[in-house]
Amino acid sequence: MITIVLADDDFMVTETLGDAIPWNELDMKVVGVASNGKEALELCLELQPDILITDIQMPFYNGLEVAIQLQEKELQTKIVLISGVQDFDYARMALSVKAAGYILKPIQLKEVISVLKKVHDAIEMEFQRDQVMKRLTKQLSENLSLMRDKFLNQLVLNWTQSEDELEERIHYFDLPFTIHQDIVVAVAKMDEYENQIKNKGVERIQFYNFSIKNLIEQLLNHWQAGICFTTRDNEFVIILSGEFCRTEKMTPIFEGIEQLLHDFEGITLSIGIGNCVNMHTASLSYDCACHAIGYKFYTGNNSIIHINDIIDTNSMDAINDIHDNARLKELQELILAQIKMGECGKVSDTLEEYYRLLALAQNFSQAYSRGLFLELVINAYREICKTEGEVGDINASYVASLQAIMKAESLTEIKTHASKMLFGVTDYYSFKYSRKHLSLVDRIKHYVNEHYADNISLAEIANEVFMSPTYICAVFKRETNNTINEFIIETKMNAAKKSLKHTKLKVLEISKELGYENAHYFSYSFKKYTGETPQEYRNKHNPEGK
Repeated sequence: MITIVLADDDFMVTETLGDAIPWNELDMKVVGVASNGKEALELCLELQPDILITDIQMPFYNGLEVAIQLQEKELQTKIVLISGVQDFDYARMALSVKAAGYILKPIQLKEVISVLKKVHDAIEMEFQRDQVMKRLTKQLSENLSLMRDKFLNQLVLNWTQSEDELEERIHYFDLPFTIHQDIVVAVAKMDEYENQIKNKGVERIQFYNFSIKNLIEQLLNHWQAGICFTTRDNEFVIILSGEFCRTEKMTPIFEGIEQLLHDFEGITLSIGIGNCVNMHTASLSYDCACHAIGYKFYTGNNSIIHINDIIDTNSMDAINDIHDNARLKELQELILAQIKMGECGKVSDTLEEYYRLLALAQNFSQAYSRGLFLELVINAYREICKTEGEVGDINASYVASLQAIMKAESLTEIKTHASKMLFGVTDYYSFKYSRKHLSLVDRIKHYVNEHYADNISLAEIANEVFMSPTYICAVFKRETNNTINEFIIETKMNAAKKSLKHTKLKVLEISKELGYENAHYFSYSFKKYTGETPQEYRNKHNPEGK
């Protein structure tokens, strides 16, 4: 049943409403009656009714002030306002507090009942929406294991996201390791799988895969050693972390898995074990585990094969170099993109990573490493010629850079000569953009300062400066380290602070001046920005209301 609080300084109004409205038929119940705004606020805070029916003009607090305070305290109570004819213009401000209904004096019972039915329907609709959200949340929870396995597949097959994203996913799926822990990836497969499932049907195949995964998980949980998931039928991926990356710790676990499955249904299992890596390079350990299990052809069924048992140092370097080559290609493309954007700092950082990767890849020949830097310099020169034509200083630097790289006797020396050329091209683009961008940023700021109360959009700003929204957003962010929307909010909040400190304007009036559609959203935005509600800020900075 929906609960109601009535508030009016005219007891005849509250008495009439209490006695004349068929509350039971409306599935409603009056739980409190107030004769002024202060009592109304206190009752609502205590009882948290579904609906407050309140007169606008009352002692202590008027109805709108009560509504605003309830919204600031994030109560879900719906507001229905009552007003005399002389208050009508003022009452239109009810829109700004999201009033659920409005009743004009003298009160007509049919009108009151009609308004209450509409509010009742709105509350029911919100309840249904909440139920849907709960159902979706439940479904999300029920499918969490599938989502977890999808993420783990991405992790070992080809994780390309940032470390922050990786850490967030590990935390979200409550995985038993951290991003900085060492891990070992192992791959387990049922021996003679095709013969085992032959003529068994889909149900039996799924039974095998489900049972094996569950039994492995049980043993891993017992040891608190790691996790298991599947990438495809008959491929069970195991990730061990921490102390279980050591051979003497992992061996009893893998032997226990093989024994458990043999006892379960006579299943024999072979396991390939990768090398020890960090979380971000889990795919390398997975690749090594897949390579290791391939050696079952030589060792026979029921084998446990570690990558270190079958691969020498040079071969391991070759596998690393496959990954390094792919990363070097990515870094080359990234450096060229950063050069064209004139981002000197980013070029320096990415070039440093490029150099470190080459320095560590000891299996690369000197000629190959030299060639990679030459390729980087040539590509940068080709790009500037394509967009700018021939630039005298750049041409000279390019020729000198190529000659110096060819004569250099160390990777460090090669990097130094290549950097001069690359930074020269980057500086050219940076200078070109900065002149244009600073003027553009000033024009954007000026327009915002003049029109922030008009709820301006990015499209309007872009139209004013004759640029696309995407372009002005990128330039503004780059030059100020803030987005345009953040600057608009900052401008509005500074104006709000000024009004709260130096004027007696009500919060409702300030919100209108700043272009907010309702005071509740203004209060929410102000608190999010400053950590204080508007009233708290005013009390702190202008306690005497001057």
